[in-house]
Amino acid sequence: MFHRIMPKSMIDIDDAYFIRGTLISQERLENIIQSYLQDGFSFKTISEIDNSDKQIALTFDDGYLDNYLYVKPLLEKHNIKATFYPVIGYCKEQRVAPLDQYYHYVNENVTKQNKNFWITGERKRYFLSLNTRQQKKYVKKLNSKSPVKVSYMTEQQLLELYHLGNEIGGHSYYHDIYTNLSENEIIKDVAKTLNSFTQLGIKITSYAYTDGQYDLKTINILKNNNIKSACAIKSLNITNNYDFEIERKFVTENEII
Repeated sequence: MFHRIMPKSMIDIDDAYFIRGTLISQERLENIIQSYLQDGFSFKTISEIDNSDKQIALTFDDGYLDNYLYVKPLLEKHNIKATFYPVIGYCKEQRVAPLDQYYHYVNENVTKQNKNFWITGERKRYFLSLNTRQQKKYVKKLNSKSPVKVSYMTEQQLLELYHLGNEIGGHSYYHDIYTNLSENEIIKDVAKTLNSFTQLGIKITSYAYTDGQYDLKTINILKNNNIKSACAIKSLNITNNYDFEIERKFVTENEII
């Protein structure tokens, strides 16, 4: 499981994404790819994974533009495919997500010794407990002065990745955590997400749970929408169907968790 990817020369080690582990270097990603290729692994999309030995799926969450700029060239260089789980609302509308505005504020205004409280501590946990509308109000009050530098892939860039043989999966419309929503809200969000991809001509058969959070209600809604599999981070083992509780390894710059 990956999020943002950039060349090492462009990364500030005090950056909020880097501290959180959701930003790693392009060089680190290529080393991982080369290591698995040398060990005889085949690279597959999530929907292609079967019971074979030595197979691996690279997944990239949220749809950041740097995935197109720095991941796509590596996939083409090594002739492999990956699975991308963009938050389609932000790609479609080219607006900045509240979480990215939050991290931007942290990078611009929070001292190094206080960053962990904001990035992995109590303040971050509180922020994630809010719904998207509440998060927007929260970051508005932070009142960051400078423009946010983070951006997302366009619909055409997603379509290009798809036509190259990569898998595009669902990851909600605005990154709401489904376990915080009512059943009706989840149904509406899944429908809006899938409809956006359908309009692009992209068929979605897998999903990645936002923040890795899910429950039986969410699984059943996805099944009812012809989703065949879904990725978590850690499996909760609440069903007998591993396809909807696929565990992923969280890859940081220095380790695989």
